[in-house]
Amino acid sequence: MNQDELQELAAQIARIISSNSWVPAPVRPESRRPSIGDLPAWSGAAQDLSDVAPGSSAGVVSRHRPAYPALTAAARAAAAGRGPAPMPGGGNRPEPAAHGMNVSLAVSNRHIHICKENFGILFGESVSLEVERTISQPGQFASRQTVRVVGPSGSIDSVRVVGPLRERTQVELAASDCRRLGIAAPVRDSGSVKGSAGVRLEGPAGSVDLNQGAIVAAGHVHLSPRDAEKFGLRDGDRVSILAGSGKRVATLHDLLVRSGPAHATEVHVDTDEANALGLSTGDKVTILGRPTRVRHARGGRRKLITERDVSTLASAGEYLTDCSAYMVTPAARDRAKALGIWRN
Repeated sequence: MNQDELQELAAQIARIISSNSWVPAPVRPESRRPSIGDLPAWSGAAQDLSDVAPGSSAGVVSRHRPAYPALTAAARAAAAGRGPAPMPGGGNRPEPAAHGMNVSLAVSNRHIHICKENFGILFGESVSLEVERTISQPGQFASRQTVRVVGPSGSIDSVRVVGPLRERTQVELAASDCRRLGIAAPVRDSGSVKGSAGVRLEGPAGSVDLNQGAIVAAGHVHLSPRDAEKFGLRDGDRVSILAGSGKRVATLHDLLVRSGPAHATEVHVDTDEANALGLSTGDKVTILGRPTRVRHARGGRRKLITERDVSTLASAGEYLTDCSAYMVTPAARDRAKALGIWRN
């Protein structure tokens, strides 16, 4: 064939193809996300996998391979983004260490941690803290002693003192308590009282005017060392939790993890949070996703903390951990341990 004949043949083939409807036109994939069992034909996940790796010519599934229906369902789920990819043995990939952990919840009512000096003024130098009942955290207890908390526009009676005595006085309130008292207490992690609200404490033997110390305690997670290792979490991490049920389910973010020998596994929220979500002590909540670990201060390099700086941090109510935003010298670590502000 010469060149002209080849061109004529090509033109005839083109006319035949264009005049027949059996040639499929391009089809744009559906915009909706397919679900398992409802996959379009063009999706690779819609294939049956029995012809990909047959178990035997007789159609008998090998004992070393999962059944075809199970393998097909797993592959479809993975392709549709609805499940984990199948492992060679037919099992699923393990979940991340810090995903979907169910933990008991405790609702924390208003209370006071008090220093020795303030306790003596309020109750008398000869009086000691008396145990009313032990609480979930090791070594801590609700005492028989209570105080009256007074603010600019109101007061709250019978606020329980939680023992043992602390290095500094801290009043933990709910936001609704602060409105009743007429104060603007900030939401803070426990121990961080610098620049917080001031209140007046009245006891049977005297009164104390605090220029700072009242906070709305942020929700937090206590973990025993065993559970911290099990869950892949450590002191200083930040996590989110899923709490509540039905129409009152919600996700709470940025909860601080406290872990060590002085902690028992439990999530703490205040009464306002519990009432908003219909929660009670003993309910289960779920820790979600992977933790956020603070290892570097914003801007890149961490600030160096020496032994001289530790006392300043302690007076400001800060804690130090190996996940903190500082670079801590060995001498500073020893000093922090001596002052009780180091968290392992």
